[in-house]
Amino acid sequence: MQYIKILFFIFLTNNIYSQNYEHLKKLDTIYIPFKKGKYNIKIEYPEEKNGFKNKGYFFNFKKKKLQTFRFEIDKNRTSDNTVVNKSFLRKHKRKTIKIDMLNNFDYQDVSCEIFNQLKTIYIIDYSEKNHKNVMLYRVISLNLCYTKE
Repeated sequence: MQYIKILFFIFLTNNIYSQNYEHLKKLDTIYIPFKKGKYNIKIEYPEEKNGFKNKGYFFNFKKKKLQTFRFEIDKNRTSDNTVVNKSFLRKHKRKTIKIDMLNNFDYQDVSCEIFNQLKTIYIIDYSEKNHKNVMLYRVISLNLCYTKE
């Protein structure tokens, strides 16, 4: 019986992964889950003349109002916005980054190295969930990356 428990524990720990910082820096595509709450805000802007309706997503880093990660829908890539199901989310689990998971790291490092302009970033919008499907929006990062000279 003890042998079975040990095998189960080993199997369980092999399936559970931890995303380290180096792995996050190497990703070319990032998925960020968004659930509306006190520290996660979605702003829907008025519709533009061409019919485009922009949305802004704000994540308060470490629950501080001065340190927010800001993303907006990429106007040039609206065709990438799609509805996805749970199997898609499971498939891209290793590329999904929860903002709360980044609390151990420096705000400036995360802003410059993980959420830079060279990466493709998608927001998984759980606030627009219908049945078992969620909306996936391609966004651009509006976070500033300060450099010291």
